[in-house]
Amino acid sequence: MTAVRAVVVVASNRAADGVYEDASGPILARGLASHGFDVTGPVVVHDGEEVAKALRTAVADGADLVVTSGGTGLTKLDLTPEMTSQVIDFAVPGIAEAIRAAGLAKTPHAALSRGIAGVAGRTLIVNLAGSTGAAKDGLAVLTTGLVEHAVSQLHGGDHARSDAPGGAGGDRAGATPQPDRTEAAAVRADAPQPDRPPAADEHPAPDGAADHAASGGADAPGRHDTHTGSHRRP
Repeated sequence: MTAVRAVVVVASNRAADGVYEDASGPILARGLASHGFDVTGPVVVHDGEEVAKALRTAVADGADLVVTSGGTGLTKLDLTPEMTSQVIDFAVPGIAEAIRAAGLAKTPHAALSRGIAGVAGRTLIVNLAGSTGAAKDGLAVLTTGLVEHAVSQLHGGDHARSDAPGGAGGDRAGATPQPDRTEAAAVRADAPQPDRPPAADEHPAPDGAADHAASGGADAPGRHDTHTGSHRRP
């Protein structure tokens, strides 16, 4: 498929003002590029409305993936989730949950990230906390396979189904067809059977004995009821 077009947006007032140089954005840009994606950025903006503007610009430019860094905490200036919510059409909570889970394996502070993920048009947007560790956790979740599969679906591609050929539970490509069990059983039943001596209970009864036993006569030692499984006594 065509290379995924990714944009990295860094939300940081201090980095945007030149107070310090952001370190998380370059990690994300290099990591996404190593996935084979066509990466733009990092684009460094102030928190708040500038984040929403950067997201809308990326969507309008046809980006397949936008990854933001920063602005997901608990301060009054951490507004990236709110800005993202204004842009997306629907959320994809599983991605945000997976990123938090990856972070929690290393630090309990990952639970404080309010980052979300969602779709705007045909663009997948994912929020990450603004640290180098969070950037690495995000890259671990946003694998080439996951992102390309998401982009394919957003462009009308289907996903593998368990009942589809080659899917789990479906016919595997090149597999040898298996015969129908009912049909196979019927073939076995019609096949000629080898001669064998009659079993002891298959010997013919003396003349009249079978009729007498079937009628439940007084001299019958007992009759087995094939419907109920009970044994009737004379």
